[in-house]
Amino acid sequence: MEESLHPLDNNQHSYVLVTGANSGLGFGTCCRLIDEFVSTRPSFQCLTLIPTTRDSRKSKDTVRRLEQHLERQSKRLDTPLHHRISLQPEQLDLTSINSIRTLSAKLDRNLPQLDAIICNAGYGGLAGINWPLVALGVLTDLKSAVTWPSSKIGIVGETTAPQRVSTDSAKDARGLSDTTPALGQVFTSNIFGHYILCHLLVPLLRASPDQGRIVFVSSLEPHPSHFDINDVQGLKSDKSYESSKRLTDILVLTSSLPGTKPFIQRFLSTTTSTPSHTACFASDGQDLGTGAPTPGIILADNEYQTSSDMSPKMYLCHPGICATSIVPLPLILTYAMMLVFYIARWLGSPWHTLTAYKGACAPVWLTLTDQEELEDMEQRDGKAKWGSCTDRAGYERVMRTVVEGWGLGGRMGEGELAKRKGTRPGTLAITKEDREDFEQLGRDCWSQMEALRVEWEARIKGE
Repeated sequence: MEESLHPLDNNQHSYVLVTGANSGLGFGTCCRLIDEFVSTRPSFQCLTLIPTTRDSRKSKDTVRRLEQHLERQSKRLDTPLHHRISLQPEQLDLTSINSIRTLSAKLDRNLPQLDAIICNAGYGGLAGINWPLVALGVLTDLKSAVTWPSSKIGIVGETTAPQRVSTDSAKDARGLSDTTPALGQVFTSNIFGHYILCHLLVPLLRASPDQGRIVFVSSLEPHPSHFDINDVQGLKSDKSYESSKRLTDILVLTSSLPGTKPFIQRFLSTTTSTPSHTACFASDGQDLGTGAPTPGIILADNEYQTSSDMSPKMYLCHPGICATSIVPLPLILTYAMMLVFYIARWLGSPWHTLTAYKGACAPVWLTLTDQEELEDMEQRDGKAKWGSCTDRAGYERVMRTVVEGWGLGGRMGEGELAKRKGTRPGTLAITKEDREDFEQLGRDCWSQMEALRVEWEARIKGE
């Protein structure tokens, strides 16, 4: 299998990694990526698709179903596709930093480059659903109730299994104890695990002819009220899923702003960071968003001055509203949910894509569209949250999404956003103060994320 990772001409061979590929949106993304690559790229270009799953059983099942999809497409097109599309399944547990490091080291040995990472894997952290609130919403404002639901009840304070850290004695010299602080389960599954993975894979991304792309998959649901900068991991919140997606939005949308540049440069640096060069560990127990005092990290603003032209590009998207296993429901309720989604679409909602395949429209578009075209659009109209959407007949396309505090592209003068189709009711036009606050929030988020990354890198390595 690994021989397929070394074609004669890497410029004609793309390598794309998709996390959480065994079901739902992840599997739909893999299928759509295969289909659109075959239909839009010349026949001499090849794709190595790297679907990641948590264990070998899921990995084998994913490959089996992807091969079946590939076979169906070959028959439909009346041409063999296996010489153009190869599958390289990998196992990855995003809640385990050691698992992330193991996979990144393996890929670094075996891959000549990595053209894109689609950060799709996610965990809902759902404790239950407020059914009376669901019924009230459906009866009073169905379209809004099933587009921006407020009825989900999240688990509060859920953490990952303890991370396996080095017992190197040097750890004590840096003020790092054997008892590691908690990491939020939803936070680590949805954003922090991807954050570390992407940082470790920067060298492979930079080897791509386009310097690589990182596509973060967010959600339509997050609202400013779901996120607290003093609880970045969402450990105190019953909206930890929405909190993690709001954090994702903030990080990506502010990733090209001057105020976040020092932290972006560190994140996208290929130089191994060590506490002695990138941070000093605070002795006053600075809170890094864990909900409890932990050894903190203070980062300077003038480190890792790298060229932004040679760095991977970050993009943000969401799948609209599609039926996936992230909200587990009995079969009869799943059918009822699908019916309500269809009704919402017929009532004019552009976001009810319903199926994972249609929901994959935006992430696949961001992965395969010409780099210059994407950069031109975001330079002209601002950095966007790109959403998968459909018309009433179900024909999918990609559309900019309004983000509270940012708007469509982070620019003033975008008009009355509340009147724009697909915008949350009550959304206000962006003011200069909103824009400044959003940039400052982005800077604070990037600072905390980099501090956590460096801290955990030191803990795992025992430095």
